Amino acid sequence: MSSTGAPLVTIQAPEPLTSAQAAAWFTAGTPAGAEVIGYTVAARAATWIRVGPDGEVQHVDGTGDPLAEAYEIVLFDGDRELRWLHTVDGRGHAVALGEDRSTLPTQGTELAVEPRPRRGPRQTRLLAGRPLPHAVTGWTVLASSRYAEATLPLTYTAGDAVVIETVEYLVEDGHGNADVIDTRIVGLRVAARHEIEVSPSGRP
Repeated sequence: MSSTGAPLVTIQAPEPLTSAQAAAWFTAGTPAGAEVIGYTVAARAATWIRVGPDGEVQHVDGTGDPLAEAYEIVLFDGDRELRWLHTVDGRGHAVALGEDRSTLPTQGTELAVEPRPRRGPRQTRLLAGRPLPHAVTGWTVLASSRYAEATLPLTYTAGDAVVIETVEYLVEDGHGNADVIDTRIVGLRVAARHEIEVSPSGRP
């Protein structure tokens, strides 16, 4: 394994947060021009969302606040990722991951991991379904005969597949074997199937 890959940095929020507080903790440091998107998982549904720099949540699937109903949240902007998981009384632990400490939340503790995971291959995973235009600009429908439709925070463009792009982080043991320790989401896009090599995947 190459030892030159960028190390993964993980920051944990200083205390358990509500889902809305976790989103605000993460988005407060969003670089100019970056877009934060992701999904929430609740008992009744998984919902894709877009989150503004002020923490305002945009979604087009039904009514209600997807953050308030969620027990798990994943947000990303290409360089960073937020993970929040409910534990008790509406609060849970939040962590932010990235490769540049200066882009991650200033309030929090860096989790020390040895050996430090380092950037490995970039992976492309195909989501089941085909992209279709949505009535709301900036969103794309992912339709499938096997699964319920999903609405993604993605500007529709012509193509026949939606893919999630991820980066793997590796550690090397004493024998030189490389193991995947973590995976960070870096992108969501429409693509033509013939342009990409993919590993089949489900979808949130």
